[in-house]
Amino acid sequence: MTGQREPLLLQAFPGLRSKVPWMALGRFPTPVEPMEHLGQRLSCEALYVKRDDLSGDTYGGNKVRKLEFVLADAVRKGRNPVITVGAVGSNHVLATTVYGKRIGLETIGLLVPQHVQEYVRTNILCNYIQGCRIEYVNGTLGLVARSLWVYARELARNRRRPYLLQPGGSSTLGILGYVEAAFEIADQVRKGMLPQPEFIFVPVGSGGTMAGLVLGLRLSGMPSTAVGVRVYSKRMANEKTIAFLANRTLRYLRRIDRSVPTHTTSAHEIVMLHDYYGPGYAKYTEKGVKAVELLRDLEGLRLEGTYSGKAMAAFIDFMSVPARRGKPALFIDTFNSVPLEPLLEGCPGPKILPLEIQEYFNKEIALVGE
Repeated sequence: MTGQREPLLLQAFPGLRSKVPWMALGRFPTPVEPMEHLGQRLSCEALYVKRDDLSGDTYGGNKVRKLEFVLADAVRKGRNPVITVGAVGSNHVLATTVYGKRIGLETIGLLVPQHVQEYVRTNILCNYIQGCRIEYVNGTLGLVARSLWVYARELARNRRRPYLLQPGGSSTLGILGYVEAAFEIADQVRKGMLPQPEFIFVPVGSGGTMAGLVLGLRLSGMPSTAVGVRVYSKRMANEKTIAFLANRTLRYLRRIDRSVPTHTTSAHEIVMLHDYYGPGYAKYTEKGVKAVELLRDLEGLRLEGTYSGKAMAAFIDFMSVPARRGKPALFIDTFNSVPLEPLLEGCPGPKILPLEIQEYFNKEIALVGE
């Protein structure tokens, strides 16, 4: 856990202090670095990466920012365990398990099926060995009913209310994590660490990262355009969803502090690229895999094929357009690059898992483009 620091959002709007729950869990601000070799390859003058993959000493990625607000709320309300939802290899559930455990909160992960990738297997093992109580739900249709049943069971057992957390950590409080990220970027621009970005790229799954960035850019006075790259079903990840989440979060802030400026975000204002999703969630695309390999070779960045690889493929295509080559652009690396071996210490392998979860170690890896 880091030393004493106060979110820039709370510094900008002091009326939020003591009323918005927050605790220091990660390592912020995350650095920004030039991607000089990629820039040379694309004939672009100013490409940068924000290293949110380094956001924590135990586990990094975009979820840590969200959990600083969400888990603080659970502690403030005296709720335990945290019940949340994700795909069986969910980075969000793993991050919640790791950081919840650090502050004495238990995590129950309601996990739904997904295509098999190697990181999925690793995340499953990490979740289990770190103490996540896995509830496997074979499909999304019964997810709400199962969530309510688990909630009622835990309440009856412990006579203590659990904390329900939306998928991806994209609750109103979770979204504040990337409102804060926008303020952090604005501060780094003021300090000369990078030029004012014309475009800031993030992948879009549950939508909280994108919604927070959109709102944060407005509240911090940054004229940059947030560009979201859809990596999940369009039924859930779309412009209307992002606008709804951003507006809901703004209403929350203004209920606490009326000095927070108001600006309703329209779905028409949201910039989202839909052509990089491919054949399904956690199904890698040829462009995404090539982007992962290219950034590994050129910049030493560790991306993956479900989120950051697809977003980087879109970033490369977008910035390759001649009219954009002279404009500064920032890519937020939302993946975790912290090695997971310490989390697996003492793990005997998949035989410890529930039988239905062990099947993910028997199924074949989903091939690129299928």
